[in-house]
Amino acid sequence: MAIKDDDGRWIDAAGQPVPPKYVSPVDKKRDALVERLHKTAMDLNKRLSVFRRKVLDDVEKYLSDLETHYDVEARTKEGNKMLSNFSNSIRMEVRINKFIEFDERLALAKSIIDDCIRKWSKGSDDKIKALVMDAFKVDKKGNIDRDRVLGLKKLNIKDKDWAKAMDIIYDSIVVVGSRAYLRFSTKDENGRWETIPLDIAAC
Repeated sequence: MAIKDDDGRWIDAAGQPVPPKYVSPVDKKRDALVERLHKTAMDLNKRLSVFRRKVLDDVEKYLSDLETHYDVEARTKEGNKMLSNFSNSIRMEVRINKFIEFDERLALAKSIIDDCIRKWSKGSDDKIKALVMDAFKVDKKGNIDRDRVLGLKKLNIKDKDWAKAMDIIYDSIVVVGSRAYLRFSTKDENGRWETIPLDIAAC
C-alpha cells in the first residue's frame, strides 16, 4: 500500500501529504500495480536466497561425506566445484569469486614502473606505455581497476626492474572477501550445455 500519514493522506515523492481525493485514479492504479509486483519480487528474492543457502549447505555436506568416505582431508570446500548426475545430462557448478584489493606495496610497484617508463622513454612502444599508465588510473571513487593492474603481468616485457614490480604487485594482493555463484545446466539433444537462467532478466 502507498505510504500514508495518520490522517490517511498519501505521501508523495517530495514527502508532502496529499488527501486521497486529490490522488488521480491513474496514480492510484499505478501505485497498486507497482506495490503488488514489488511484493512478488521480494518474495521471489527471499525464496532464491533460501534456495541458494540450501544448495551451498547440501554441497558442503556432500563434500564432507566424500572426505569421510575416503578418509582424507582434501580441503574439498575450497575453490570451484562441478557436479553432474550419473548420466552426465545435468550438472551444477559452484564458482567462488574472490574480491581483492592492493595494500601499500602497490604504490612501491608503481614507482618502479614509472622508473621503467622513464628508462624506456627512447625507442619504446607507446602502446605499452599507454597500457601501463591506463592500468593505474582511478575511477570517480578513487578505485583502481584491479583486472587492468593484474593484466600488466601478461605484457611480454623482459626487464629486471619490471619483473620486480610485478612480484611486488602480486605480494600486495589482499583477499577481502568472496562470494559463491551457482549455475545449473542441462545437456540438449546435440550435446550442448544450456544454462538454466535464474536471473530474471535472462528468463
